[in-house]
Amino acid sequence: MQKKLILFFITILLSAEIYAQNKVVDSMKAWVNAHNKIDSQYILTLHRISYRLSEKDVKQSFAYYEKVVSLSDSTNFTYGKSLAQINLGILLYNSANFDASNKAYFKAIDYADACGSLRLKAVSLNNIANNLKTLKDFEKSRKYVREAIVLNIKLEAWRGVAINYELLQQSDLEEKLYTDAKENLKKGMPYALRTSDSYILSLFYLGFGKLQAINNNIDSAKYYFEKALQQAKLETDLRNQLQVYLAKVKYLPTIPYAEKILLLHSSLKISKQTGYLVGISDATQLLSTVYDELKNKDSSLFYYRLYRSAADSLFSENNKRNVIIQESEWQLKRKEIENNRLKGLATLQQKDLVVKNSLLLAALTVFILAIVVATFVYKNNEAKKKRSEASTKQKIAEVEMKVLRSQMNPHFIFNSLNSIENFMMQNEKRLASDYLNKFTRLIRTILDSSLSDLIQVTKDMEALQLYIDLQQLRFNNKFTYKTCIDPQLLNGDYKVPSLIIQPFVENAIEHGIAHSERKDCILSVSASISNDYILYSIEDNGVGRKQSAAYNIQNKKQHKSLGITITKDRIHIFNDTDKSIDNVVITDLYDVDNNPTGSRVEVKIKLL
Repeated sequence: MQKKLILFFITILLSAEIYAQNKVVDSMKAWVNAHNKIDSQYILTLHRISYRLSEKDVKQSFAYYEKVVSLSDSTNFTYGKSLAQINLGILLYNSANFDASNKAYFKAIDYADACGSLRLKAVSLNNIANNLKTLKDFEKSRKYVREAIVLNIKLEAWRGVAINYELLQQSDLEEKLYTDAKENLKKGMPYALRTSDSYILSLFYLGFGKLQAINNNIDSAKYYFEKALQQAKLETDLRNQLQVYLAKVKYLPTIPYAEKILLLHSSLKISKQTGYLVGISDATQLLSTVYDELKNKDSSLFYYRLYRSAADSLFSENNKRNVIIQESEWQLKRKEIENNRLKGLATLQQKDLVVKNSLLLAALTVFILAIVVATFVYKNNEAKKKRSEASTKQKIAEVEMKVLRSQMNPHFIFNSLNSIENFMMQNEKRLASDYLNKFTRLIRTILDSSLSDLIQVTKDMEALQLYIDLQQLRFNNKFTYKTCIDPQLLNGDYKVPSLIIQPFVENAIEHGIAHSERKDCILSVSASISNDYILYSIEDNGVGRKQSAAYNIQNKKQHKSLGITITKDRIHIFNDTDKSIDNVVITDLYDVDNNPTGSRVEVKIKLL
């Protein structure tokens, strides 16, 4: 008798709810019947009917879904195709066919991408996350939810953002991460209030109620559960009402058994009526527990068997495995599409680079011509305005050339050209040709390296070798050159600022070896790795710094070299160190009789 009475009240309650829902659905059906033209609005209305019926009449919902699919295909309405797949995913989720449900959502994303609908993509990502949450794969569920949050914030779709955060808190709650659950509810609540959507607000009040009950704040929990139920009834959301009924039984221990049974039977009836297998599983499990506490073994066993049947369908290994397979296949497909897109983008960028390089070359040509014209105008004392322009351009040129001066001393170029002239005047055509060939190779190397901030160690050493070869020719092989380079540097992908030690090598030759009368002059360069630095050592057995300085005072009174100073600044900037740090150490060398025997320069360059 008691069971019949309970079922009677449940039937009266649900009939009222369904009647309210039917009024909304009936009004949309009437619009469809009166609308003769099959257009996008017609298809969207069919989708809304299908969506509304998905929690009330699965058979009718599926029939309307098929109409949406058919009409979207025949009119090539890609947006409608995406909507249809989302609806199919919901219907399949209700029956716990998660692998097919996810497959539908993945298709929906493909259609959404095709028509540029980020909103439908965000909805699909959230629904995939909900499937994974139901299967208790919480890590992957959160991954898809966060992707959806990014899209919804970009679209300013605040309803979607609220739904995303509420789903995150469901995963947190199931994993007993109560602090995280509360944080996600607090993050999402402003968006829920902003939408004033009763469906969303019902979910958030339900979440707050569960947390209050977990913290043993029973009165607060009851308050939130009632607010959740009120919001659910505003739009006759049967699914949300079901969740409130289940939460009351599960989280409020003081409810009388008769009320628990009434709530659980209401939940079970809604679940069966809407084909919601998750709800059937939860309701029957709680009914089995309640009847067991009441010592009603027959009813407890009956509902336990129903629960096991539903739970086995929900969490079967086959179900989980198929979901993983569907996701993996889709991810591979998406990666392939993305790779093809990147290849196309790279091709466009390459074409764009060619155009930019052409424009840059043209601009450089114009710039050089402008400097030539400005210089000509300046030399011929033309109008004041043109002289001012020439002066400005000259200053710009000086600033731009400052870096090149730090890489290659202009005096070296002058001396090299003089050497070539001397060879030619002395009819040393072969030596002049050899010198000119190496000189042009070095100039080409320097110009190439000036296009980038860094150069491989091997390339840098090749340029340095060319420079020293030229100096040997210039000084008639007065000195020999030795190198000791760590093989790890030559074989690895280590990079340094171009010609960073060239000024020190030049100093050793020009100011040490050039002034020496020894016949066995030696220049040695070594490079090795120590901790996080490349250590260079440049050593010569020339006259030493003091004697070289005395020679310069006597013979080059107007000479002022900035090469070493600029190079030190480059090293400090590259190593990101203060100028008080000794990145460059210069040591004077002496023999046992305290006579100068040359100098050694040690340079530290940071490893990248």
